[in-house]
Amino acid sequence: MSIAIQCNHCPSFAVVPSSTGFSADSIDLFKSLKKGIGHIWEPVTLGRPLEEALKSLIELYIERSDANWDGYNASPLTEDAVSDAWKLIKLLPSSIRMPEILAEPNGEIALEWYKGSKLIFVVSVSGKGTITYAGIFGSNTIHGSEYFSESLSPIIVESLRRLFCL
Repeated sequence: MSIAIQCNHCPSFAVVPSSTGFSADSIDLFKSLKKGIGHIWEPVTLGRPLEEALKSLIELYIERSDANWDGYNASPLTEDAVSDAWKLIKLLPSSIRMPEILAEPNGEIALEWYKGSKLIFVVSVSGKGTITYAGIFGSNTIHGSEYFSESLSPIIVESLRRLFCL
């Protein structure tokens, strides 16, 4: 008796026991073996937080793409803002947790990391090629604007490092 294991990423292989048995116990043992070995080939979910953040971004866009979405005359989120937020999220180091994704009344999308009242960092994108940021790191604060295209500004990377001790 052999047990074939199929993986989406690898060719299948067969597990052939050194002595073949046909009893109910033997069959149960092989089923357990197949199940146990099968877990080896399950995909690792390292990308799951990224997928969830991107899904959250799309849901936010759907909910906030109309004018006055907050009842106080808020500007709608634009596809350009979503595109910049998407790029920024995908550029984040995998060693940090994903931010909370928020719609701002001016139509920008904010990515917020909150670790307490004295440890906060927020990056906002408008879809116009710039990002704005603000952070509180204990008694120190920073804020500013940076050009945004295809890479993270060193000040954004350094701020995330300060927040997460990368």
